[in-house]
Amino acid sequence: MEGNQNDKQVQGETNTPQPAALKDDFTKGYLTSPKEVEKGYFEFKSKTNGYTMLFPKDAVISDNFGNEKHGNEYESILYGSEIDGAVIDTQITYENKSNTQKVEPNLSLLSSSIDYKGTYNESKENGKTNYFAKDTMDIEKATTYTYLSFIKADKSDQAVRIVYTVTCQKEDKSCMSKENIFEKEATKVMKSVSFKQE
Repeated sequence: MEGNQNDKQVQGETNTPQPAALKDDFTKGYLTSPKEVEKGYFEFKSKTNGYTMLFPKDAVISDNFGNEKHGNEYESILYGSEIDGAVIDTQITYENKSNTQKVEPNLSLLSSSIDYKGTYNESKENGKTNYFAKDTMDIEKATTYTYLSFIKADKSDQAVRIVYTVTCQKEDKSCMSKENIFEKEATKVMKSVSFKQE
């Protein structure tokens, strides 16, 4: 039984520390299993049942800020983590409404969240169209790398907007040198979004 296996992991026959996502009961409520589906990632399942995606094992979903759900048509979550000196905040908004058909307003909404003025790259993969952009901002002693994505199902009104933000203190050279790794991780989460039809 899965529960018994989980209990054994919790009791810790090995001294492996439990990842943050499993320590937090609220976050655990979004995971389909306490087993990693890929090294460093669990599977997240939306409370709308509208999509799944990879979820970093060291991230925790906020239960009192940025979390909102209206029926099975709208859900917003915010998760955060701290990895190798970087503070990572990710906001994900899911909608299953006809307004997702209008791409430009959705991209404007994404851009306005960080005052981004640039364009988006469009790509198609596995029945989805993905619009992606990135931006870098210097804020006094820190640098923020932001990755934006609007992911739209090609054959339904389902869509997800993602704002993935990584902040490094400028004095932390190790953190500052990992920009490419941060982008790779952000796009990995974004590409893993898989829409589910009810």
